[in-house]
Amino acid sequence: MSPTSRIAIVEYYDLVRRGLENLLSASPLLRVVVVAAEPPDLDLAEPPADVLVFGPSLKAEQNLTELVGELTSLGRVLVISDFADQQPVAGALRAGAYGCVTRHADDDELLRAVATVALGGLHVAPSLAARLHTELQLSVSPPLVLARREAEALRLLAVGLTHGQIARRMNLTEATVSTYVKRIRSKLNVGNKADLTRKAIELGLLREDAKVA
Repeated sequence: MSPTSRIAIVEYYDLVRRGLENLLSASPLLRVVVVAAEPPDLDLAEPPADVLVFGPSLKAEQNLTELVGELTSLGRVLVISDFADQQPVAGALRAGAYGCVTRHADDDELLRAVATVALGGLHVAPSLAARLHTELQLSVSPPLVLARREAEALRLLAVGLTHGQIARRMNLTEATVSTYVKRIRSKLNVGNKADLTRKAIELGLLREDAKVA
């Protein structure tokens, strides 16, 4: 590793973004090379950073695992999030994140997290450790690779709804539902309807005795 670590900041909230930039720029061991509000705002002409500090909006957190997966080619991702709406810590790590901290982290913890991730280590905030432990105990397969909307589509598909019915229920187009199903099949490595239904049961999306068409 070079004497100074290259840091990219992608933080949706303006005041938090400014605070992160000020804090990280003040460290002689870190060099902030790019600052953006959202992933599409990144200057992709820049070479990858050592650490990409990622703070998504509340809305974007619904697809946190997908976003993390897309950002891993740009640097080791450190997620800053409250992990609301049941967004899994384990899911972010499985998607490729090297660290997870909450928005309540103090300056010292954040700097420790960045330093650890810059060296290729893994950092999980102490306040998230118990939650991560529980998630790992409950998951015996990779259920958390599915985004929230994909999981809902799988549940509805497993109980017998057609693509058209799922589209109306979720306020989507049938083409979007078909895209979700293709992603689900690819992510879970399953092919037919029966396998999809078994996966839905394994992932706790419906009970064993649920009515399936």
